[in-house]
Amino acid sequence: MSLRATYPIGANLKKIAQAASAVLEEVPLIFSPESFIIEGLSPDKAVMLLVELPSSTFEEYTLTEETNIIAQKDEFVRAFKRATKRDKVTFEYTAGSRELKIRVFNVRTNVEREYMVSLSEISYQRLGGLDIELEVVTRLPTDELATIIKDAAIVGDEVTFQYISDLNALRVLSFGELGEYRTELKQFKPLSYIEATVSNVSVRYSVDHLKVLTKILDLAEECTLAFGPDKPLKVELELSGGGKIVVWIAPRA
Repeated sequence: MSLRATYPIGANLKKIAQAASAVLEEVPLIFSPESFIIEGLSPDKAVMLLVELPSSTFEEYTLTEETNIIAQKDEFVRAFKRATKRDKVTFEYTAGSRELKIRVFNVRTNVEREYMVSLSEISYQRLGGLDIELEVVTRLPTDELATIIKDAAIVGDEVTFQYISDLNALRVLSFGELGEYRTELKQFKPLSYIEATVSNVSVRYSVDHLKVLTKILDLAEECTLAFGPDKPLKVELELSGGGKIVVWIAPRA
């Protein structure tokens, strides 16, 4: 069993690796015939990350069978530390090896860097998706969500998402010793979509967990944000060029 896969945009993988590092203790990597996947839970099980890049987004994608491996986090992130949009990234692995080879090739300078990433001896079992109906679904620009998270983090350690049926609006609140943060988002101001099957909802989430999103939000122009009463927050990005990132964040009690 062996695999070789070349992804054309190193900068994207750099941001994905940074997000994975912020959530996971180790980085599970799944190379299936259909797609390359990174998935896992944070140690406190409060955040779940799923990254899926279809095989069609790779310049080369060759494997003899599905491969599930677990990469050492710091070494995996280090491989992408200097990756840019001009870098191609090639993964190489042979069955039984305790290392994953990552080659980062700059198409402008013709300089190639090679990294050997240690792998865990423990086999990885897929998590499976979450099948949860979320009553409030919105779409908004990713830069708007990034600004909300950064501004709310200045004030407090948690963020409250509310759906207000009378206004058909999403309200975001944060409170702390330094004061209060409050903003209201409506259709076209700046939401491109909002729909709810309940009248009013209010759910709190940790700012530290939300900060994970700021590492990847600029990989897409818009994101889908969904939540429900006492339910996780789901943020999904459709990546330009193909692929998606989904982050689930558990609510605070």
